Amino acid sequence: MKKLYILLFLTFSQLALAQKVYIIKGKVSDQVTHDPIPFASINIKNTSLGKNTDFEGNFEFKLGTIPSDSLFISCLGYFSKSVFISRDSLVQTIDIQLRPSEILLQEVKVYAGENPAHRIIRKAVTAKSENNYKKIDGFDYESYNKIEVDFNKISEKLRQRRITQKVNKAIEEIGTLTDDEGKVLLPSFISESVSHYYFRNNPRLSKEIIKKTNIKGIGVTDGSLTSQLIGSTFQQYNFYVNQVNVLDKNFASPIADDWKLIYDYYLADSSYFGENFCYKIDFTPKRKQDLAFAGSIWVEKETWAIAQIDATITKDANLNFIERIKIQQELEPFGKVWFPVKNRILVDVNEVTKGSAGLLLKFTNYNEDIVINQVKDVKFFDGGIEIAPDYRENDNNFWQKVRPEPFTEKEQMAYAMIDTIKNVPVVKRYTNLALLLSSGYKKIYTGIELGPLVYTGAYNNVEGVRMRLGLRTNFEFSRKWVLQGYLAYGTKDEAWKMGGEVTRIISRKPWTTVSLKYSNDIEQVGLRQEDLGLGSIFMAYMKFGTLMRPFYETERKMEFQREVAKGIFTAFTFRTRSFDPLYNFSYREKPSLGDASPLITRYNTSEFVSEITFARDELAIVNDNERLSFGTVKSPTITLRYALGAKNLFNSDFNFHKFLFKYSHTLNAGYFGKTYYKAEAGLILGTLPYPLLKSHLGNESIFIVSNSFNLMNNFEFVSDKYISLRYNHDFEGLLFNRFPLIKKWKWRTFTTGKFLYGGLSEENKQMNPLTNEKPFSSLSSKPYVELGYGVSNIFKVLRIEAMHRLTYQDIPNVNKFGVKISMEITL
Repeated sequence: MKKLYILLFLTFSQLALAQKVYIIKGKVSDQVTHDPIPFASINIKNTSLGKNTDFEGNFEFKLGTIPSDSLFISCLGYFSKSVFISRDSLVQTIDIQLRPSEILLQEVKVYAGENPAHRIIRKAVTAKSENNYKKIDGFDYESYNKIEVDFNKISEKLRQRRITQKVNKAIEEIGTLTDDEGKVLLPSFISESVSHYYFRNNPRLSKEIIKKTNIKGIGVTDGSLTSQLIGSTFQQYNFYVNQVNVLDKNFASPIADDWKLIYDYYLADSSYFGENFCYKIDFTPKRKQDLAFAGSIWVEKETWAIAQIDATITKDANLNFIERIKIQQELEPFGKVWFPVKNRILVDVNEVTKGSAGLLLKFTNYNEDIVINQVKDVKFFDGGIEIAPDYRENDNNFWQKVRPEPFTEKEQMAYAMIDTIKNVPVVKRYTNLALLLSSGYKKIYTGIELGPLVYTGAYNNVEGVRMRLGLRTNFEFSRKWVLQGYLAYGTKDEAWKMGGEVTRIISRKPWTTVSLKYSNDIEQVGLRQEDLGLGSIFMAYMKFGTLMRPFYETERKMEFQREVAKGIFTAFTFRTRSFDPLYNFSYREKPSLGDASPLITRYNTSEFVSEITFARDELAIVNDNERLSFGTVKSPTITLRYALGAKNLFNSDFNFHKFLFKYSHTLNAGYFGKTYYKAEAGLILGTLPYPLLKSHLGNESIFIVSNSFNLMNNFEFVSDKYISLRYNHDFEGLLFNRFPLIKKWKWRTFTTGKFLYGGLSEENKQMNPLTNEKPFSSLSSKPYVELGYGVSNIFKVLRIEAMHRLTYQDIPNVNKFGVKISMEITL
């Protein structure tokens, strides 16, 4: 019996030992950003056992024995690392941080035959039209989005500043938020949103309904504008197209059609992801300065679709102010396509100047409940981005339920810090100043704002010192009525100028308004904002110095605007204008009499104007009481305008018809850069003084003005019929990236071309006599042509262009060649 007990004991002991399971689990994260690192390789050292981390950076091994004393962790773009594991513990949890490094491919030995990675990439390129999820008829999904913004790279000089010391004192009870190297982070913004995103392919339309938002930020509120900007719409990255748009720059996809010209590839591994067998291919740009990614792509064997991708833009790329951009995607099959279900984007921004701080921006996106090929009607997509009425009505329990992963301890600390920091008095003052500079308006009372700041003062030869005070109401005053007005005075002409406008918002969906406007002010021939299409800063600059052909104008206007459908915007206007010149001007009352005709120096007009704009995939949002357009994604913008002048209506002096056509578009040339071009055509029927005709914008300054003909003199040509074309092609760093000595400067090259064909009828030539003013001429049968080329991004801000005027060179006092400059800040 004793032997039986011993036998049973030994048997159960062996069974217990046989069933012993060692569990090694943990998480791999970025040492600088604390973000999880998906797809990292985890190997048990000196064995063939290994696996990859999931999208949250997690891993887990279940082993009968532990054959080694350490794990080896590696990931492209990070320094590899070994960590100790114990043979004595059944369960071990190991959190691992990897430090970012330069991205370098492994050494590739070339043998006879083709690089095996090339065969896989070629198949992926061939199959991408079938695998591209944006080629199907349509889809929709539920989306959770999280955005975090932190200040980092805080210099010692910045730490000594009063505002930083005040902030540190305010948050010292909460703690100090640092990265794993001990460097201080200051959180400034955290947001979450839950939305439903819809996409339709033909016509190409999208819509997002923001259901809930949760926003904490310094100088930012959970308002409608912010809530519309934090959804899935602005976090779309599709690697099946040739060029992936990141921060308005186009980067070549690793499976672009011209992949072999741009990237080096290395077949690094092959493994199963669930039931799908995938090849892992590492890739880097052939030239570090090119706009291209470095990283790893996992290609599924059966469909040659992208299953996962980890793509990084390094500081070597021809970008300004960027230390690193990282995009990670995990895709899953739905029908015949693979759909991105998880996205993580990191943008690490360098200090703009010495002594300033850097920025760390992190975007996380989870998509679920994906439905494909159940396409909504075109009318459904009107509005683009909408917000649910109760988008701010939520609590902590709601967010704890919908978060795919709970907030970390550091994220919870960041939340508390933001609440504290934004209430520090000195921070409030700086925040209010920043809002004033960005919007141009200062709140002075509930619902009333002072501004715009940029128009407050000016100095010119007509008015002397010009002082201006403007007011407007905002959504706190009313969500249906917008009132604005200004009063200005010139110390030299001793004249008061004024203007006012009342707008009634009839509907926000679709956007519909009616407005009444009155103004009495100084304008310049051909330099109204509607003529130039330039921003408020440039228009304010036009009030300085010597005014070109100035005149007093009284305008009365009534306008109706409506967005009739997605990407179709209409406007109908009736207006009267008076023209009272402040320079030597006259026109013939009866042109047929020639020099015998009486000369008139002022006139009035009354006109009806109708306009329609087509911008099919325009991205527009409604911010409180204004509609903001972010332009189109791929489609051109087309505008048609017709104006009818009615003589004798409200003392109008002329009958006329004006037709205008505008077309603007951006063409992506892939590896060779990007082309921006604008075409315009106009026809004016009627005999009119030249201020009512088309005065083509010249430029006699040393600065580049994009909408002008830069080697044309001011008022050199006037037309009543014309066609113009302007183009600018940016090669980015395509040329200079190949010169070893200067590629580090990140210079960029570009070419420009401007063409104008037009004419002036004999009747209009007779209408406008040559007086003491500087005479103008009309174009003949040949076009006006100027071509340019230059270098941009010099010292990150300077653009220099050399220009050649190729026609009309025999006109006195014109420049056949010129060099002009401008300042621009771009990525």
